[in-house]
Amino acid sequence: MTIKALENFIHDRKQARGLPLTILKDTVLGIDAEYFFLQQLSPPGKKEPLLHALGGLPFSLKSCLEAFLHGLKGAGIKPVFVFKGIQLYRNERPFARPDLRQQKRAEAWEAYDKAKGETAVNIFNEIEPIPVSEVSRYAMKLLNENGADYVVAPYSSWAQLVYLLKHEKKFIDAIYGPTEVLLYDVERVITSIDFAGGGFLWISKRNLLAELGGLGSEQLLDLAVLCGLEFSSPFPLIDQPHLTGTMAVRSARDLIRNFVSGYGAVMAYAENPFVKESNYIDTYRRAYCAIKYHIVYTDKGFLEPIITEHAPNDIHEFITQRLPPELYFYLTKGIMGPEILNALTSGELIESVPLDGGESLEYRRFLSDLESMRSQSLSLLTQPLHRFYQAKRVYVVYWYERNNEHEIPHRLTPTTYETVNSWNVHSRVLDPKLMELNQKEVNLEFAVVSLDDEKFAASTVTPKTPGELLETSKEILANTYWRFLQLRSFVTPQHTLTPWGKALVTALKASRTEDLFAEPLIAALELIRFKALTAKSYTPSYTGLPIRGTDVEKAHILLIARVASLLPINHMPIGFSGPLSRNLLSFNSFVAKYTQIARTLIESTIFSLLANSDADRLAEDNAGWAKLGVSLPFTSGPNSGLGIAMKTYLDELCGKPEPTSDVERVKMKTELKKLFAHALDVVGDVERGFRLWDTVVQAVKLAAKEGTMTNTEATAFIDADAWVQQRR
Repeated sequence: MTIKALENFIHDRKQARGLPLTILKDTVLGIDAEYFFLQQLSPPGKKEPLLHALGGLPFSLKSCLEAFLHGLKGAGIKPVFVFKGIQLYRNERPFARPDLRQQKRAEAWEAYDKAKGETAVNIFNEIEPIPVSEVSRYAMKLLNENGADYVVAPYSSWAQLVYLLKHEKKFIDAIYGPTEVLLYDVERVITSIDFAGGGFLWISKRNLLAELGGLGSEQLLDLAVLCGLEFSSPFPLIDQPHLTGTMAVRSARDLIRNFVSGYGAVMAYAENPFVKESNYIDTYRRAYCAIKYHIVYTDKGFLEPIITEHAPNDIHEFITQRLPPELYFYLTKGIMGPEILNALTSGELIESVPLDGGESLEYRRFLSDLESMRSQSLSLLTQPLHRFYQAKRVYVVYWYERNNEHEIPHRLTPTTYETVNSWNVHSRVLDPKLMELNQKEVNLEFAVVSLDDEKFAASTVTPKTPGELLETSKEILANTYWRFLQLRSFVTPQHTLTPWGKALVTALKASRTEDLFAEPLIAALELIRFKALTAKSYTPSYTGLPIRGTDVEKAHILLIARVASLLPINHMPIGFSGPLSRNLLSFNSFVAKYTQIARTLIESTIFSLLANSDADRLAEDNAGWAKLGVSLPFTSGPNSGLGIAMKTYLDELCGKPEPTSDVERVKMKTELKKLFAHALDVVGDVERGFRLWDTVVQAVKLAAKEGTMTNTEATAFIDADAWVQQRR
C-alpha cells in the first residue's frame, strides 16, 4: 500500500518525469511485488469488480504478470520481485479501524437482489482490491515457472529493496515501487513502465523535497508518518474528512515548518484530547523508528537494521519480537508464509469477515472447529524454538466478537512433532515406489496412494538415524506430505490408512490422473468431517439458491454445486460475466479458509522437519529451496464460478418439460455457453465438476461402509448421485 496522500500530491503537482526504456537495458530492476500487483490489477479496465462476488484469484493475474515479464525480457531488463513479509508491530486493538469493504459488499448484493446488475457491478468496483498477500503464493509459482527471481523480505519490501540497491555488490540497479522507497537514502524511484510507449516514469526525491517547500530528507520521513503509513494511523489533527490528498500533505508540511520536525509538532499538541486518547506520541515514535531502523535480510543470512549507526537496542518494541534466522530464511524462499509468523510475533490471529458477510452460524462454528489445525501448526512451529515462543500465548480474535480473545493452545503433550517424527523415508525406499506408480514427482496423490500397499506402508516406519538425514527435495516433500496426512487423520501413527484414508485412496483411484483431484478431494472429505459440505443452506436469505424443482431436488442441486465449486472455472483474463450466487460464495468462504489453514499446516510441517534436523539443510542450493516453496500444495483457493455454472445447468434443466432427455441437455450446453460467455470451456469445466462429484461419491460410499459417516450423511450424496445420473 502506498502513502495515498503523498501519491495524490505527486500526481497533482505532476512530479513524475519520463525517460526512454532503453536507459534500463542490461540492468537488474528491483520490483516491489505488492505495488506492482496493485498497479496491474486495480486500475479501471484492469480491475475485476466481481472478484468480491466470486472469491478466488483475479482471472487476469497470470496474463498480466507474464505480459510484464515478456516486456522486461524484450527491453533487456532482469527483474527481482520483492514481497513483503511479517507485519510490523501495531499499537492498536484488532478491528480498531472501520472496514468499509463489507458495507460496500452488502450494498452491492442488495442491488443485485433487486435486479440492478449494473449498479451492483459499479458498487463492487468501488471496493478496494483483495490484499496482495492472497495472491502472493500463486504469483511466486508463476515467477518460478517463468524463470524470474523473487525474494520475500523479513518485514517491509521497501527497506529490502533499498538494501539490494545500496549493497556494494549492486544486486539491483534501480527500484520500481511506491513513494515509501524515497523515505530511505534513495534519490529516485520508478513508478510505472509503459512497454507500448517505450518509456517509464520516475520520481526524483530532490524535486519532491523542493516542491514541498525545501523540506529535508528527515522531514520527508516526518511528513510520511504524520500522513499515515500502512502500519500506523495518521496524526489525529490531519486525519480529518476535509483533509484529503494534497491538502493533508500541505497540512503536515506546515506543521513540520512551524515546529521544525514531526516529533516537535506531535509534542506541541500532546495535550490535545484526540492525541492523548489515541496515544499518538507512542504511535509516532514507533512508526518513525520502524522506518529509520528497519530490519533487512543480508546476503550473509543475518538480520540487521538498514542503518546500524545509533540503532537502538529495543528494536523489538517497534518491529516485532525477533525470530530465529532459520525461520527468516524459509520465509525469504517462500517455504513459510507470513500468516502464522504474524500470529506468533504479535500473539494475535485476526479473523476478518469473509467475502459473503459471514452471517451463518455454521461458518462461525467451522472457524471454532479449525482450532485443532491451528494448534497443530503452532505446536510444530514453536517446538524447535526458544522457550519464550513455546510458552507464548496466541489468541484468535473474530470480527463478530471483537472484544473477546480465544486462546489457541499449542503446548501439547506429546508435541505434534513427536507424533509424526517416524516419517524419515529415503530415496532407496521412495524411488522404486515412484517407478511402480509411474509417478515422475512426489505429490499429495502419490503420498496417499502409495500407502495402499501395506508392505510399502510398513517400510515407511523409519525413525531418524544420526548421520543419515533426508537430503533431496523429493525426500523432504514426501515425508512432509505423509506427516500432514497423519495429522489430518488420513493415516494412522503406524503408517496405515485410516477409514478416511481408504476413502481418499478409493476416490483418487477412480479419478483421471490428469484431473489432479488430490487437493479438492482432501478438501471435500475434510469439509464433510467438519459438517460443512452438506445439502443444507446455511444462509437461506442469501440469493443464488436453486429455485426450480422440488425441495429434495433443490437440495441435490445445492450439494452437487458445492462439490463442483471446489474446482475453479477456467476463464478469459478479463472480469467475470454471468450469474452470481451469494449462497455459493458463502460456501466458498469455507473452502478458502480450509485451503489457507491446510497450507499453513503443511508449511509448519516442513519447517518442523527441517528445524529438527531431520534433513540435511546444506544439501539444497538457492534454486532448490525456491522450487521447494512453490511445490507445496494448497497455493490458493478456487472461485465459486464453477459451482455457479453447475447450479445453473441443473437448476435450469429442472424447469424443462423433459429434464432427463438428451435434447434438453444439449440445449442447456448451448445456454451455458451464452450465460458464461467469457469462460474458456464452461461445458468442459462442468463435465470436470461431474467427474469430481463421482470421486466424492465413491469416497462417501466407502466412508459409510467403514462406519466413519452416518447413513443419513451418506444418503444425501448417494440419493443426489442417483438423481443426477440422467441429467448429466
